[in-house]
Amino acid sequence: MKYYLKQTFIPVMYLIFMTMIAFSILLIGDDLMWLKIVLLLLNIALYCSLVGAISYKEGEFALTTRVANDVERRNIIRTGEDLPLKLHEEYKVWKGFFFGFLACVPLIVMMIIHTILYFAMGPQYDVCGRVSSFIYMAFASLAQISSEVEIQQWHYYFTLISVPIIMITTGVPYIFGARKIQRQQDRIKEKHRQIYGEDD
Repeated sequence: MKYYLKQTFIPVMYLIFMTMIAFSILLIGDDLMWLKIVLLLLNIALYCSLVGAISYKEGEFALTTRVANDVERRNIIRTGEDLPLKLHEEYKVWKGFFFGFLACVPLIVMMIIHTILYFAMGPQYDVCGRVSSFIYMAFASLAQISSEVEIQQWHYYFTLISVPIIMITTGVPYIFGARKIQRQQDRIKEKHRQIYGEDD
């Protein structure tokens, strides 16, 4: 669990950082609405680039760990010695997406509570919606710049768009990072086969 929380920490910390940037952008006057929209989109792009780069490196590390564990497993079979393995750090295709999902758990929980309070007690009890909208403002800000009442009533739910975006941002680069290491391993095996005529 500690490993997964560690991998979730960075996307959440960058969310808070991007929230401060989004808040500053929203202070721009409505006469420059086009500039606000462009900057808010760039803010989201910057978040995805930073988190994606980190996930890419994590994918590299995860597959490298799995390769090292495979070597240790062969040694265990040969020697019977019980060697420690870093199982949690091993590469799995779903892990990158799961890291992104964990970063969105606070949003999902708060939106569920917001919906329950909204229908049970009325729209004035929207504290969870406001908190989630603030934390994930990098994504909610595009809906918040609208002054239309009907848009304002559902802009909290617009924040949920961050769930697939963040999951893709952490999941896809994670896979590509692992594929880079896999290609390196395949080249090493091919050279080994050409020299020794065998894979091991």
